[in-house]
Amino acid sequence: MEKLISKNGIIFDLDGTLWDAINEIMDAWNIAMNKNSLQYHFTFEKTKSYMGLTPEETVPLAFNDVDFDKGLTYFKLALKEEIEYLKDHPGEIYPNEKEILTILKKKYPLFIVSNSDKGYIENYLNSLNMNEFFFDHLCAGDTKKAKWENILIMKEKYNLDKVIYVGDTLKDYIETKKAGQIFIYASYGFGIIDENVNRITNLKELPKLVDELFNI
Repeated sequence: MEKLISKNGIIFDLDGTLWDAINEIMDAWNIAMNKNSLQYHFTFEKTKSYMGLTPEETVPLAFNDVDFDKGLTYFKLALKEEIEYLKDHPGEIYPNEKEILTILKKKYPLFIVSNSDKGYIENYLNSLNMNEFFFDHLCAGDTKKAKWENILIMKEKYNLDKVIYVGDTLKDYIETKKAGQIFIYASYGFGIIDENVNRITNLKELPKLVDELFNI
């Protein structure tokens, strides 16, 4: 295993924190519905409202006219199409992202923990050539566990002393608190957090705040 540069690690959320793939996900889901002759249509706002949620949370919202098992079947059709579609139609990374990740990588190991399905993080890493920046990644599709549990799995796997989780939603904040770790709110993302939390309005602000929170 590659040696860690520091015992302090930064774990990133993906949607709304490292990339914006809402339009592409919306298109993929609508393609899946059309392919399977299902009378659902997903708008930008609807799709945005599902970002960061688990399948158990998304299914009742997206397919609220059928029982959960049937809705889950439809959801899996959408996810399958999404994973394939994003390989050739990736989302967009945020301004200065590669520059900032390059700076951070020199001091800290970087990770991704997302509530996505298997293959989703890989699409971000592979389609946008982002593999070089990240030490490891984990998603709900890998473990079937909540985000707070996956944060701790990553922390324990690499024996990290301190972890900062960077995310853009209230759920990210709550899950990070459950894990007992430090949270930074990416306010440029999809969610709104009214609580008094550590926050950045763009990625350029991240290195300075991380150093301060790690007391460097």
